[in-house]
Amino acid sequence: MNCSARAFSHWHKNWWDKPHPICQAEVRKSNLGSHMPSHALCKFESNLLQEVERLIKSHAQLNHSGRGRRGLGHITRSGVLMLCAAWELYLEEVLLESAKYLEIRCQKPDELPLPVKKELASSVKKSKDELKPLELAGDGWKTVYINHLETTIASINTPKSTIVDPIFERFLGIENLSNEWSLGSSAIDSFVQARGDIAHRGRDAQYVTIERLRDYKAGVRQTVVETDNRLASYLRDASHSRRMPWNRKT
Repeated sequence: MNCSARAFSHWHKNWWDKPHPICQAEVRKSNLGSHMPSHALCKFESNLLQEVERLIKSHAQLNHSGRGRRGLGHITRSGVLMLCAAWELYLEEVLLESAKYLEIRCQKPDELPLPVKKELASSVKKSKDELKPLELAGDGWKTVYINHLETTIASINTPKSTIVDPIFERFLGIENLSNEWSLGSSAIDSFVQARGDIAHRGRDAQYVTIERLRDYKAGVRQTVVETDNRLASYLRDASHSRRMPWNRKT
């Protein structure tokens, strides 16, 4: 990892550890229904996405003539890094938020979607602790479910469709989530690949124009909204509820 990547990683951790006041207020609301989109989407739009927009505005101020690159590639590269961090963190947050919704709605593990039951059973079987099955007794399965998810999330750092689809199916039961992305999974995967190229090669990576950064920002935001909306409908149906856990966003 080069110096710029290490510095961004440190900033990224510190930024996420400081919840936005609007989002803190939303988190206090019940997980069983909200007039807002998911808490994860609230954080996505209120924090890091705004930082990307500030970088875009800074680029315009420094390149007021609109001619040439003027040595501003570091701004657009930083924008790609921030935007992909926002995408990755949204997925982590909305997955955990969704799992906690199922955990609250389901009174017993038999009520979970089949793929989730299989994942829960598999995690217990693979445990080296011989007494692990006892933790499923009563409401213990809820703790095992959430803890297993949190451990799995911590090991993921490449938010491509090939990673996103399987983990959302394993822990929520939803199949082929990326089918909801109107841009197509290949567009998101290409964006994530561009982030990886920048993280590993720095200024030697392919130059990112400000127009491409704007396109990335619009595309990722659209994909986040589509993901949020699909999960809202899916969780309502999977939990046999009459209302969605959060409102769909247009």
